[in-house]
Amino acid sequence: MSRLFLLSTLAFFGAAFLTLPAARAAAAKPANTKPAKADAKPAKAAPAADKPADKTADKAAGKPAEKVAPPPASSSPMAELKKSNEKLDKVLQKNRPNWSPEAELQREEVRKLVGSFLDYGELARRSLARHWDTITAKQREDFVATLRELVERSYLKQVHGNASYNIKYEKETKDGNEANVTGVLNTMARGKKVKIALEYKMLWKGDHWVVYDVVTDEQSMVENYRAEFNKIINRDGFDALMKRMKKKLEEKQE
Repeated sequence: MSRLFLLSTLAFFGAAFLTLPAARAAAAKPANTKPAKADAKPAKAAPAADKPADKTADKAAGKPAEKVAPPPASSSPMAELKKSNEKLDKVLQKNRPNWSPEAELQREEVRKLVGSFLDYGELARRSLARHWDTITAKQREDFVATLRELVERSYLKQVHGNASYNIKYEKETKDGNEANVTGVLNTMARGKKVKIALEYKMLWKGDHWVVYDVVTDEQSMVENYRAEFNKIINRDGFDALMKRMKKKLEEKQE
């Protein structure tokens, strides 16, 4: 049973923790990136959230400023993903009553494991893009912590009660300190077999590979977040974005 795919589902469901119903419907469309280009033309602020600006946004907001030692030639991002997946499977093999102390310990272990291979800081920087440079260090810290909690809760909610899934990893490509790992998610939906294309975007940090984006059938988690965050900040400001995110956390705690 494979649980790592649940990160990929955040590309579909994760961004919905902030959107209004109309925005959710737009974000869920398979070709959401192309319409975004057309919609962005009249407004100059929007392109920061769209694909033409992705490389610029990633360079400004997501790339580490300091030089990082290159990964060993023998390192394999695909192998690390598989290993992380195996660890998650072992933790999640035992079904615990959701209300029990054992279940809380299990959830905490899952949080630690997911946090070891999903780089929340990188996800936060890339999703805020140009806005990252306009906020203070304290605001950045608060944003990363809040985003992490929202992602973790979405992840854990989807983990609980899900049936078996399987990922077939296909290939890995490395370019310096960056890597892509592609695969196919095999699952069942409404009694039918479903195959979903996956792409994990990764960075070499410290002594291991970390995930900073998951693309599911061409839907990028970072791009979805970036489009939504950019829209809210441009309209209402960064403080309004934080207020909305924290309000969502309070709702989930109820």
